Amino acid sequence: MNRRDFLKTSALIGSGIFSGKNLLSSPVSPSGKPYNVLFVMTDQWRAHAMGYRNQDPVQTPYLDQFKNESITFDNAIASTPVCGPNRSCWLTGRYHQNHGMMKNEATHVNPEQLLSRVFKKNGYRNGYIGKWHLSGKKYPRNQPTPEFLRSDYDFWYRTENHAHFKLTYDDHGTMKDSGDGWQPDHETDKAIEFLKQEQGRPFNLVVSYGPPHNGAWNIAAGRKKYTPGDLNHKKHGYGYYAPKEYDALYKDMGPEDIRANITNVPHRRNPKAFDTIQDAISGYYGACTAIDDTFGRLIRFLKTEGLYENTIVVFTSDHGEMLGSHGFMTKGVCFEESINVPLMIHIPGQEGRMDNRLFNSVDVVPTLLGLTGQKLPAGIDGKDFSKSLTSMKNYQLDPEMAYIGYAFWRGWRTKQYTYVTTSKDKTLGGRESVYLKNKIGKSASHLLFDNKNDPYQQEPILMGQGKYTNAVIDDFHYELFSHLKNMGESIKDHV
Repeated sequence: MNRRDFLKTSALIGSGIFSGKNLLSSPVSPSGKPYNVLFVMTDQWRAHAMGYRNQDPVQTPYLDQFKNESITFDNAIASTPVCGPNRSCWLTGRYHQNHGMMKNEATHVNPEQLLSRVFKKNGYRNGYIGKWHLSGKKYPRNQPTPEFLRSDYDFWYRTENHAHFKLTYDDHGTMKDSGDGWQPDHETDKAIEFLKQEQGRPFNLVVSYGPPHNGAWNIAAGRKKYTPGDLNHKKHGYGYYAPKEYDALYKDMGPEDIRANITNVPHRRNPKAFDTIQDAISGYYGACTAIDDTFGRLIRFLKTEGLYENTIVVFTSDHGEMLGSHGFMTKGVCFEESINVPLMIHIPGQEGRMDNRLFNSVDVVPTLLGLTGQKLPAGIDGKDFSKSLTSMKNYQLDPEMAYIGYAFWRGWRTKQYTYVTTSKDKTLGGRESVYLKNKIGKSASHLLFDNKNDPYQQEPILMGQGKYTNAVIDDFHYELFSHLKNMGESIKDHV
């Protein structure tokens, strides 16, 4: 038995963390109340790191079972694969050009665009727990959130520090320190506290877990891991970590156990030297498994209290994690590990199934509004898929393309292809340029991947490599030119 198979079959039971029981089962009572919404979001969890997908060797037994009770979208796309911008895409239903948060902390989200306002207007009890990251640099993370940004929420308990064992939160406008502890456990306790409160109104609760995003070092918890590519972070502590018992599940795992496109990560300060992702692997996957355990606790509470049968539950992530693919870490790039995210939606009365449609970030909350019978406000870019999720009679055609863009690249993700081009200079910049230079020795203005035939994106396609691919690139570029023009952006009208 190889290392991957051993971990998948024995580590969970051997660790004592999980039992072999039906993990999410508990009593359910009938109810005719309006739908509640529980939106569980994570940070930097890529779609490949879900046990049921059999891609990354990660253990997620609760989510694997939740899949059987949900509609699961394996083509869920982070439109702008960075924290603040994509969270704004979610919560406003708008692309980054239309909500204005083009990069982290550039500005605060426009509260008039928040779709939480629709829930509030229609009598929902709104709650927000965990990471926010939508206040901008004008309002520091270690200070209370301005009232005008949290005014839609009846329950507000926010953190931003990414010190995942430090329990410092903005509690309804007052900063409070509750000592040390694993943030997802603490936030789940707060979620249950919210759920136990007033039951006279339907609720719309966001639970936003900070991991598996790499996190700040916490001396008290003894965390000293670092981000590969910068050994200086060993001291200052910007790394990947999880509670010890979960971290230990992956302690013997190496890059050879994960993806075929993993390469050495260059040092930031010494381009001739390389670093290993070994220390990141156990922390990243350990955090995924720890959150899976916490998510299971949240679902069991809903079932025990008779809330599950009239609560729409979403599980997703704001973007993915490269984890050494192509020699890169974290997010913000056009590659699959960065833009493809988990998305499962439990709709009471609907059987679990797979749905292959392209589901973009801007579509999520508009679909939740549709599922709860609420009218979308004007100016929304996202699609409401609610009718086609609940009745085949109202089936909507799949979107042909999902828009993606960040920094100085813009493009499309389809079921088969990823296409991006530069939005500013003559050639692609940033890590897309580094990728091309490593592969072909030079940069270019555009980049095409055939994800069906090249799932690890190791064979970049450029204009001039054949009549067929030239036509594909031309079509993508023309559609992108038109799409961006409608949003006030301009790119060259040809490659």
